[in-house]
Amino acid sequence: MAPGRFASLAAGARHGAPADIGRAAAVGFLAGGLAALFRWAIYGIDQTRLALLSFGHVHPSWGWAVVPALGLLVGCLVGWLTRRFAPDAPGSGIPHIEAVLRGARDMPWRSLLPVKFAGGALGIGAGLSLGLEGPTVQMGACAAQAVGEASGQPAGPGQQQLVASGAGAGLAAVFNAPLAGFIFTLEELRRPLSSATYSSAFVAVICSVMVMRAVTGQLPSFEVRDIPAPRLESFPLILLIGAVAGLLGVAFNRALLGLHRRGLDVRAVPSWCLPGLVLAAAGLLAWWLPDATGGGHEVAQRLLTGAYPAGVGALVVLLAAKFALTVASYGSGAPGGIFAPILVLGIIAGLAVGHGGEWLFPGVAPMPVAFAVLGMAALFTASVRAPLTAVTLIIEMTGEERLLFAVCAACLVAYLVAEGLGDRPIYEALLEDDLKRRAAAQRA
Repeated sequence: MAPGRFASLAAGARHGAPADIGRAAAVGFLAGGLAALFRWAIYGIDQTRLALLSFGHVHPSWGWAVVPALGLLVGCLVGWLTRRFAPDAPGSGIPHIEAVLRGARDMPWRSLLPVKFAGGALGIGAGLSLGLEGPTVQMGACAAQAVGEASGQPAGPGQQQLVASGAGAGLAAVFNAPLAGFIFTLEELRRPLSSATYSSAFVAVICSVMVMRAVTGQLPSFEVRDIPAPRLESFPLILLIGAVAGLLGVAFNRALLGLHRRGLDVRAVPSWCLPGLVLAAAGLLAWWLPDATGGGHEVAQRLLTGAYPAGVGALVVLLAAKFALTVASYGSGAPGGIFAPILVLGIIAGLAVGHGGEWLFPGVAPMPVAFAVLGMAALFTASVRAPLTAVTLIIEMTGEERLLFAVCAACLVAYLVAEGLGDRPIYEALLEDDLKRRAAAQRA
């Protein structure tokens, strides 16, 4: 290569870097703004649902039917919007992003972004047991696609890197966890370790979290009060919660995947009716056990602060109800993620183990809430099989660095249990199913 040509390429690379950083910053700000608006929308709808539920209890003879009836209407609307205008909007959206990064799918952001926002806000706010993070991750990726097109970025590795950074920014914003968003980009989205990956992902997640913290404040997502570091004597209980989380994660993955397949193949009713039927069931469940419905952040906070007066039996009932509703909600095809429900399930399971350990070994077991934190990370690891993201996310969300060693140990056991049972990571399994289904449809 001629020296002049080499110098020209080097200069182009130097001048291209600021443009890439600028794009990543724009994506981060957009992802953070979308996450903040999405959270506000869900909060408003959820408060309306709870007000209607309280109103129904004042008139119990007919009030029990108000929330289920509205849930049926809202759910059918959500199903119709997704099937009619954005077939890529159902579910969390993370498998779709992974397919886009592999070059197997397109990113139709103009239709996908508004439908994901509206459908996710309506469904989660109306009571589906789904999380904010799936939609915010996919909306962050949509924002990246839009920025790339608007700035004239050519299709290729650079655009894929921007999409991955937007996805990480969406996760970082909704959980107020910049490092977890960065690690998620590398670990779950399988991006190569390069300076381009580091710079664009870091810039995007920092900018998105700046927006979210300007709106919601500087505190971690969860308030956890003065948890002592577990002593070495409690290590067997730490391994126990890892094993319990590993088994629960495998059960969750297989139930979710199985019901998701059944939802895609159902013929008894139109597919757009499924979110409505599940929301109607969630409305009935809310009459007796409202804590099992919705995203679950408020319930998780009460559990972590000891403000949830429940024994082991009540926790097991809540765990079973939340588990079933989460699987049904995702299987309905409504937009929504599973990160948040997994964290709530992990908290419940960990707290139940913690209460049992405190009763059996009062001088050895730490505070039960410590096991709730361990349960969050361990169940996430067992289901998603992204231990670095799990450890970082939970430490950032709780601010409890003292639990780092215990969290790592519980995650390791959960990972080994899930791998030993031959279970596939949930997003990998969902992606493989989607690609196989589409390939079969094309052959037909």
